[in-house]
Amino acid sequence: MPVPSSIDDSLEWMRKHFDPERARGVHEVYEVDLRGSAGGRFHVCVEDGALIVGQGPAESPGAVFRLADVDWFGVLAGRENADLLYMAGRLEVDGDLAQAGRLRKYFR
Repeated sequence: MPVPSSIDDSLEWMRKHFDPERARGVHEVYEVDLRGSAGGRFHVCVEDGALIVGQGPAESPGAVFRLADVDWFGVLAGRENADLLYMAGRLEVDGDLAQAGRLRKYFR
């Protein structure tokens, strides 16, 4: 799969790399708000081993990520580290920080 460069690519990447076994018993909702020319908002719901993703904001997200589109695509491609982006102020998280940190574990 090519390196993601759009929200649609990101959603496809997430579908392809999701690990349902790691998400058994999990009920979490996330929103990602990207700035930049490929920006916009999308939501990610992890629902007891299932992944539901789509364009637009989430209803009652537990964690909201705000960052530049190029940084998000870099995280998915393995070129950027989300923890370092957060510490550098390039990734903002609203909501539950513990939940935000768990999102990555649901993907291979």
